Amino acid sequence: MADFEIGDVVEGKKFGPLEHDFSGVVEKVYTNSIMVSIQDFDPADKSGVNELNGRAVIRQKEAKMIKAVPREEKADEDDDSQDEKKAKKSKNQQKKMTNS
Repeated sequence: MADFEIGDVVEGKKFGPLEHDFSGVVEKVYTNSIMVSIQDFDPADKSGVNELNGRAVIRQKEAKMIKAVPREEKADEDDDSQDEKKAKKSKNQQKKMTNS
């Protein structure tokens, strides 16, 4: 399963009122699904897209990544915050030892 982020361009499979596959931009990411703003679709599906108000919620497993937005590294941020917490904890322990 790919990790989707807001702004990714994805392709979705036909479902419900849509008779053809479509593509669009990820607007919201849920645990196992994504909300897609439908951008490119078959003209025969125009009424179906209107019925869905131009959006569809699809399973992440069934979405195919077409173009990903640039990713920011989250692991480094987590490491930095953990290092800061450890440093603060160490300073607090040193203060306790000197005050005793």
